[in-house]
Amino acid sequence: MAKAEEAREAEAAETTVAGAGLGAALALALGRRKAKPSGDPALDAFLAEHTRLARLQSEHLHETGDLALSRLRWARFSDRLKALLQMMTALVGAGVVALVAMMVWQAREQHGLQIEAFSVPPDLARGGLTGQVAASRFLDKLQALQTATEDSDRPSQSYEGNWGSDAKVEIPETGLTFGEFEKLLRDKVGHVSRVSGEVLTTPTGIALTARMGDAPPQTFTGPATAFDELAQKAAEAVYRANQPYRYVEYLDKEDRWDEAFAVISDLAATGPMSERGWAYARWAVMDLNDHGDLAAARSHAARGLGFGAGSDLEDRISLVNAEVWSGHDEAVLAISKILDHDDQKRAPDTSEVFYVENKLLGRAFLQFVVPDFPASAQTWLAIATQEILHFGEPAPAMAETADALGHDLAAAAAVQRTAQVPADSEMLWVVAEGAFEALPAYWIAVERGDWAAALADARAVDAALEAGRAKKPVYGLMQRVWIWPLEARALSAIGQAAEAQALIGRTPLDCYLCLRVRGRIAADGRDWTDADREFAEAVRLAPSSPFAEAEWAEARLARGDADGAIALAKRSAAKAPRFADPLEVWGEALMAKGDFAGAAERFAAVDKLAPHWGANHRRLGESLAKLGKSDEARTQFQAAGRP
Repeated sequence: MAKAEEAREAEAAETTVAGAGLGAALALALGRRKAKPSGDPALDAFLAEHTRLARLQSEHLHETGDLALSRLRWARFSDRLKALLQMMTALVGAGVVALVAMMVWQAREQHGLQIEAFSVPPDLARGGLTGQVAASRFLDKLQALQTATEDSDRPSQSYEGNWGSDAKVEIPETGLTFGEFEKLLRDKVGHVSRVSGEVLTTPTGIALTARMGDAPPQTFTGPATAFDELAQKAAEAVYRANQPYRYVEYLDKEDRWDEAFAVISDLAATGPMSERGWAYARWAVMDLNDHGDLAAARSHAARGLGFGAGSDLEDRISLVNAEVWSGHDEAVLAISKILDHDDQKRAPDTSEVFYVENKLLGRAFLQFVVPDFPASAQTWLAIATQEILHFGEPAPAMAETADALGHDLAAAAAVQRTAQVPADSEMLWVVAEGAFEALPAYWIAVERGDWAAALADARAVDAALEAGRAKKPVYGLMQRVWIWPLEARALSAIGQAAEAQALIGRTPLDCYLCLRVRGRIAADGRDWTDADREFAEAVRLAPSSPFAEAEWAEARLARGDADGAIALAKRSAAKAPRFADPLEVWGEALMAKGDFAGAAERFAAVDKLAPHWGANHRRLGESLAKLGKSDEARTQFQAAGRP
């Protein structure tokens, strides 16, 4: 190919040289022809011959030009084809790289559990207990454990060893298949846990061993007919090593509290850092619910703070629960404000359900303790409509309680008709777990002025708590700071002062509700000095809460101190602008002073906050009647007669 190219170049060079000599010869011949007008035959023949040669050269150049053009076109096509092939090769290479990268990413994000076929003796395999059968029966036990803890309030992605819902027995493949390549990637970069095991025969039966990762294996022995029991024990051992937090929840549901307590305390103290915040929160809950140990609950919940945003929420919830069942309303209010703020933004280590649930619960809870009872009732009803949430059951009861405390009996009755709220004594465990002070029947009776019915309800709840406190020690705490004070309040209201004093005397002196009730009992007995002392102590313990000052204002008014009542009512109203009660007492005090216009203004302000409060409509009507506004007064009296 190279020699042919050289020959063509040499031929072209000779033609060029020859062409140059021919041109000179022709110029000379033409000059001589012009000098001989008569003609020169030899010269004419020469010119004719060279004319013929020029024509032949022209034809040759035309033919070779077409050939050269064709060769140039083919060369261009060849170059484009080569470029296309190079691009296709690059694209295929990029696709392969992208596919592998995607598979690596998927493998890295994958959580799962792979159980290898167990090693089984031939005689057991011949009897039907093959390695795959043994592994499958073991997997059944493991999945049952996970199913039992699926409703955990902790998001699944927060678990250190979470394997999700992908758990299966692995069937070995031969050759380097695509599946084997995926498995290799999962093993190298993924989060797939692997379980292996073996079944051995022993003189007394069989021995089953299961192992996961670096955890020390455990062997369980028994008769050959007890394989399922041994598989259950082995599954629990694996679950405890890989999912200790969930295993604690399982043990708690099985009432195996001592075992659960040992596992959770170990996880909090020595577990991975990502687990400790959650473990401390759970430990605090167990301190409270299973042991009734308030000091330990506070300590462990506080120690759990700082490990993660999601676990911080759980630890603060545990702190709130401990403070509610301690009667420490100031701490409850302070922590609830933090929770309500933090709940409104989803933490990276929480699930969508966890976020939605706590966003609503935190807001409803804070509205209840501030208080803003109408808003709280509406938020609790919104929670009740969310089927995905764990606390749908007590939500209607909390809404009904908030309606009664907000003096809206019509709304409370509507909730009862719609939700069929159970009796107060039938939902105590969910009340205990969430620290939800749901007691609708009691507060509806109080709003109606039926203190005997309120007392009967409190006593029924007290009896249920007493019956269950040996198994659930938190019930004893609920009696001391919640039910006993309310029971004593009802006793005092119906004139059983001695019983009321005896019962309230069993309550702690640092309990806010207890001190308020002590003050009310003293006021009912017209012991104004003692009433002032108890209410003052309640205000000192919970300076941000408005309830004690509102009740203290009532006591002052009952003794005839209208100015003192107004001062206390103003302080209470300033702390809780959406709380109607202090404004109502303020209006009554103004009525007592003869300021009917001022009283009507206060009662009208109450009507905006509690538009269905019958007693307030009646008092507003009385003040309007004193001002000579009979038509307006009649309207208010009619409204007072409606439920």
